Amino acid sequence: MPDKPVGTPQAPAFQPEWAEVTDPDWKPAFTKTQAGLSLAFSGLCPRCQHQTYFAIPIVRPDAAGATVRSAPEPFWMYCACGYPHPGHPDDDNSCGAYWPYEAEL
Repeated sequence: MPDKPVGTPQAPAFQPEWAEVTDPDWKPAFTKTQAGLSLAFSGLCPRCQHQTYFAIPIVRPDAAGATVRSAPEPFWMYCACGYPHPGHPDDDNSCGAYWPYEAEL
């Protein structure tokens, strides 16, 4: 698993440990579809159970040589449910959960 991401467009610079979903009994069930140069994953957030959507590029514009990913890769997914949650800022429409995921990209 890659290091926990920080300071990326999809991840704030601060990731509280409580937000990581670590339930060993949770079985992810996401639908994967191609969305342009990205793969889109949709399914239920393991924390708030709202429908969420996450996209990851399948073409790496920063890479030299081959740029298309083809093997299963681990990455971090984030809740992007669009629902306000108690205790979160008014403009933060997510429960804040993140979790490791692996898929063929």
